[in-house]
Amino acid sequence: MIVRSTVTFAELRDLLLDLGFTVGKRGKGWFFEHAPSETWFRFRPYRAREKVTAIDLHMTRKHLDWRGVLLPEEFDDRLKKATA
Repeated sequence: MIVRSTVTFAELRDLLLDLGFTVGKRGKGWFFEHAPSETWFRFRPYRAREKVTAIDLHMTRKHLDWRGVLLPEEFDDRLKKATA
């Protein structure tokens, strides 16, 4: 069973774009890149209103922190505002 978060792909996409990521399609999936921090994400072909899996959300949060792009607390705060 796949555990879903409460965050839609559109909300996550908007957050990454606000952080300066570029987005494009690679094959069937989504590819996000942040050149200054050399951070990238590849996601399966989510639809905009589809809820992101909990693991995708967790790993995105972790990698943004590891790369110094966004602190975990800021990640959570921004997504809370987006889902409110």
